[in-house]
Amino acid sequence: MEVVVAGKDGANGYAAGPNPLGKVPCLERNYPDVPLFDSPLICEYLDSLKDPWLPKDGEGLWKAYRMHRIGDGLAEAVYNRRYEVVRDESLHWPEIIERHDTAIRNVVTYLDDIIEYVPKKWSFGSVAVVCALDYTDFRAEHIGWRELAPKLADWHAGFTELREYTETNAYSDH
Repeated sequence: MEVVVAGKDGANGYAAGPNPLGKVPCLERNYPDVPLFDSPLICEYLDSLKDPWLPKDGEGLWKAYRMHRIGDGLAEAVYNRRYEVVRDESLHWPEIIERHDTAIRNVVTYLDDIIEYVPKKWSFGSVAVVCALDYTDFRAEHIGWRELAPKLADWHAGFTELREYTETNAYSDH
């Protein structure tokens, strides 16, 4: 069976690559045809490789899951907004577009307000937030999240300079 995928630019809402859902994130491993997709699954896999980064119980576990959910929620708001605006303009629902824009703004300003509690190294929560902010750059740049959340922008920049980020980001020059 041949799999047909669209171009890498994702202009039509489909990201080319090994994820049959045509979505990101997707982790390609050394096992052919066995990519891992969806950030919780990828995080569980990364957690299994070396020193666990997801606490097994207690308040640390709930903090990790909470931060991960914030990242996923941001990505969902960006995705839902994008879905609304790529439809024929006669089908746009301005109140829903504004609702998603508001959610995006609220999340980034919330994270900026609690930046001292946002993980400073790669973790179950930070990887979700970093990916969601990258997706916000890609699909909701009109929000200008860095201007809304300068402390969060500095936090994000700290990750984008790391080798793990630059060597695995399909859109970076590595």
